[in-house]
Amino acid sequence: MKILKISALILAGIISANILSAQSVADMQQDLALLKREVGRLRLEVEQLSRQNQELSQQLRKAQASTSSNDMVRAQVSSVRADVSSQNQALKREIVALVKKDIENLATQTNTAIQKLAKAIGNRPQVEMPKTFSNDYPQTGIEYTVQSGDTLGKIARKNNSKIKWIQDANKIADPNRGLRVGEQIFIPQK
Repeated sequence: MKILKISALILAGIISANILSAQSVADMQQDLALLKREVGRLRLEVEQLSRQNQELSQQLRKAQASTSSNDMVRAQVSSVRADVSSQNQALKREIVALVKKDIENLATQTNTAIQKLAKAIGNRPQVEMPKTFSNDYPQTGIEYTVQSGDTLGKIARKNNSKIKWIQDANKIADPNRGLRVGEQIFIPQK
């Protein structure tokens, strides 16, 4: 019986070891299932991060392309501005040259017209219209000696007279040329 007891004990140990083993296997299976789930979740996160990384890489490439394209646009705009500026300068010079030429032509035409007019006036006989003088002025007055800078208007104001009276009394046809310095004239006064 001893063998039986020993066998029973061995069998009980084996069964107990099997039970423990089965329990350990079950625990290990649970741990393995948890690990599988955790690995699956981590794979999803890695895939999601990978997609986000790809999207960010694409956005970065687009931004870089946009920046280089913006630089190209800026360079083109700058080039166009320079071209327009040089064309404007050339156009301004051309317009100034044309205006200068037109002004010179007008000046030549004007000079020609003035010369023709002067020639025509010079060839026309000068007919002076006889100036008629009135005797309708005061017969009393003073004698006056014409000074430098005198005009009929100044003399009339100084001596309480009228230009027309002085012209009529002294038979002065042209009030601008009729006075000579040192000349004696009669100034009618009331």
